[in-house]
Amino acid sequence: MTRAHLSSPDDLFDHASGEMLRRLKAARDQAGVYAALRWGMSELDRTFASSPPKARAAAACRAGCSFCCSVPLGVQAHEVFLAAEYIHTHFSPEEVAGVIERAAARRARVAGLGADDYARVLQPCALLRDGCCSIYEGRPEICRAHHASDASVCAAYALDPTVDISQVYIPALRRRLYAVMLGLDQAMEEEGFDGRAYDFGSALHEALTNSLCASLWARKQRAFPESCEEPALPE
Repeated sequence: MTRAHLSSPDDLFDHASGEMLRRLKAARDQAGVYAALRWGMSELDRTFASSPPKARAAAACRAGCSFCCSVPLGVQAHEVFLAAEYIHTHFSPEEVAGVIERAAARRARVAGLGADDYARVLQPCALLRDGCCSIYEGRPEICRAHHASDASVCAAYALDPTVDISQVYIPALRRRLYAVMLGLDQAMEEEGFDGRAYDFGSALHEALTNSLCASLWARKQRAFPESCEEPALPE
């Protein structure tokens, strides 16, 4: 199916899930898995670029707009390892040390919090630099999928998480990008990779300071300790 025919969220989900799974099964080593992951991240960007012009024009998100970079971020293990790979490839030893220090502070701040308290923690991402993402090409899925139509509401939410941020979501974009994101995640889980939800800062700290977690993930085991998990809402 060509991209021109991927008009519905269901089509986008099926395409992302099927193609990612095909690429994962064809991977012969860890480098192949990372190549599949990079394809998946690029697929999110391509989906945004191919969205209706009116929906794309509604997005207020611009370089230097970093209000959403201070809210809690739940991710899966593969997103953390892709970010860590980018850091090791592009950062100097001094820059890596700085990220580790900031991620450690994040980890300490959210350790042991319940879901309600965790959701209210507003702290700049350890990878934020001068108001911009320092790993933009390696950023997590949700960072690529989130867009808002009014930055002033995002600014208010960054100060007070009780503000209704959903009022500025862009449904036409959100449906398409979340369909791709969920398709990618399903493929990873179907192939046996860790599908738990982790706090990005906590898990990134673990990934950058403990090489064993990447080996565990590659063997399709739990990647990070329970202390790195995103708190679950009570049932």
